[in-house]
Amino acid sequence: ILVFKFRFLEMHGTLKMNTQDPFFSLSGKSSQWNACIGNQGNIENYVDGYMEAALELVNAVIEQEQYIKRDTLAMPILYNARHALELSLKYMHDALCDENIIINPQPQNHDIHSYWKLLSSTKIGDKELAQYIEDLENYVVSLSKIDDDGQELRYAENRDGQKSLKDKSLCNLEIIRDSLLKLQTILS
Repeated sequence: ILVFKFRFLEMHGTLKMNTQDPFFSLSGKSSQWNACIGNQGNIENYVDGYMEAALELVNAVIEQEQYIKRDTLAMPILYNARHALELSLKYMHDALCDENIIINPQPQNHDIHSYWKLLSSTKIGDKELAQYIEDLENYVVSLSKIDDDGQELRYAENRDGQKSLKDKSLCNLEIIRDSLLKLQTILS
C-alpha cells in the first residue's frame, strides 16, 4: 500500500523529490570552493590530500585540546597516513614499471610492505630516490605490522572477525604528529 501511495503521489506531482546531488552539485554556493577532482585531479592530489588530512586532524585535536576526540580521530588520522603511504608506494611502483625499471610488477593489493620490499630491492640508479625509499622503511614496517591489508584502521573488526588492533591499547597523538611531519617530508 505504501509503495502504491508513494507512486501515486509521485505521478501526480504532489511528492517533491530532492534531485540535487548532496555531494557533487555545483549550484547555489560560491564557486571559490569548487575543488578539482576526477579528470582535473591527479595521483599527487590524492597522496597530498590524505597526508594533509591526517596532519590537519592531528593538529586540530592537539592544538584545540579536543581531548574527547583523541579516541575517535586516532584511527582516521592513522588510516589517512597509511593510505597516503600506500598511494605513494604504488605511484613509485607504477612509474618504475612504466620506465621498465621494474619488470615483474607487484600484484594490485593493499600490502604496503610488499610494495616497499619490491621498491627497496630494485636497482633504481638514482641514489636520492633509493634513499627516500630506504627512509620509508620504519613507517612501512610500523603501519604494515598493525594493518597489513588496509583493514585494521578502517574497521572495528577485521576480516577474521577479531577486534582490530587487539594487541594495542594506546597511541600518542604528539608522537604520531611528529612522525607524520617526517613522513610528509619523505613523500614530498
